[in-house]
Amino acid sequence: MVQLAVISLCVLQPAKGDVVDEPGSLINPVIYRNGNTHELDGAWAVTLSPDGQHLYVTASLGSALSVYDVASDGTLSNPRIYRNDDTHELFGARGVALSPNGQHLYVTAFDGGGALSVYDVASDGALSNPRVYSDDDTHELLGARDVVLSPDGQHLYLTAWGALSVYDVANDGTLSNPRIYRNDNTHELDGALGVTLSPDGQHLYVTAFYGSALSVYDVASDGALSNPRIYRNGDTHELNGAWDITLSLDGQHLYVTANLGNALSVYDAASDGALSNPRIYREDNTHELDRARGVTLSPGGQHLYVTAFDDNALSVYDVASDGALSNPRIYRSDDTHELKGAWDAALSPDGQHLYVTAFFGNALSVYQVVQAVETNTSLYSPAYSAMTTPSIETDMSVGYAPSMGGRPIPTDGVSPFMTPAVEEREKNERDYGVITGAVTTGVAVTGAVVSVVIGMVYWASHRAKLKEHQL
Repeated sequence: MVQLAVISLCVLQPAKGDVVDEPGSLINPVIYRNGNTHELDGAWAVTLSPDGQHLYVTASLGSALSVYDVASDGTLSNPRIYRNDDTHELFGARGVALSPNGQHLYVTAFDGGGALSVYDVASDGALSNPRVYSDDDTHELLGARDVVLSPDGQHLYLTAWGALSVYDVANDGTLSNPRIYRNDNTHELDGALGVTLSPDGQHLYVTAFYGSALSVYDVASDGALSNPRIYRNGDTHELNGAWDITLSLDGQHLYVTANLGNALSVYDAASDGALSNPRIYREDNTHELDRARGVTLSPGGQHLYVTAFDDNALSVYDVASDGALSNPRIYRSDDTHELKGAWDAALSPDGQHLYVTAFFGNALSVYQVVQAVETNTSLYSPAYSAMTTPSIETDMSVGYAPSMGGRPIPTDGVSPFMTPAVEEREKNERDYGVITGAVTTGVAVTGAVVSVVIGMVYWASHRAKLKEHQL
């Protein structure tokens, strides 16, 4: 019988000066660039299938929509590209959304007359049977932008530059019964842009870029909207050029970016959808929010990801239980990161990979997300966990993304399956030193010594700033 128990709370640091990443941080970017294989000219919106096995991305300047297969390590392969032509209406492709069951895909086309397309989705992610709804007397689709479906998949909401539309959705994905809300004295929809629903589907939130406002609607059982409450840019609210919005999974906190205000705001959301207690984070030495655009929450709601278009940057925040943000970790466009004109971001359903589009970089990046250690038998690390022995000697294996000299391999014109497999593992011979530890002895434990180790060291980000402007 072992008459000793060790309980330790430690910070680990690699002996040779490397850093250990915190949960939510990003590592091992794999970059896919516009070329003969990939259509990513003006890469815009990105979304994943509910099972995480397929990824869809729009290319605004390329007027195209691409479908990728997603491997277990997050890497992409088998791109199938649908281009604007007589069959597909993808001129200036913008928003993209999947039905909750993953069987239908909806894509907006901003340029030309404006349009919305519905595709059937096969089990392999391929698209077929496009049904195109064009701007006319029945449909308000001029400058169609964002699109979202209700949690039950029975209603679709779409923003156009001066309007918000609600459609009924049939089992085969087709749309009917459009109800159009236009910018007027009751509705602030001037430059209607971002749109999202509360998790229970009872409230809808929409941003107005030109109106510099955020509106909340009540949603009826038939999808119709009522009781608009409008929050405008002013001393209390930073909504200048309001852009993207997202809600926490419990619906209690809302996050909105102000593209012209260079800011990110957090609101408390009441059970009736009303907003209060705005906390505003502005562009400064701590926050990279110049022309803030996309905002995405991790599946567990513990981390928030924000893109900054003019800063060419991507930030990761920790999210407190009250919705407040802290500990920003900033990734800037450089030799390792392709974030020129950083635009949209989407997380895999399991939260282990983040996909980011770069409008000016004409690229799509895949990041591995550092996971938190949740067991008392694991060492915290960015890419692995290792069982510890009583002597704290460990044999660790690390999985690496395709790289060359520690930098990601660009995959323009090269299929990802031709790169070194991410599953390939090799021994990590780095020795880690324990900086601090608390040891308690004198407790009898039969057969084992327990050690709990938590690593907490910041990710070191590169600094490279390239100013460009795109609305």
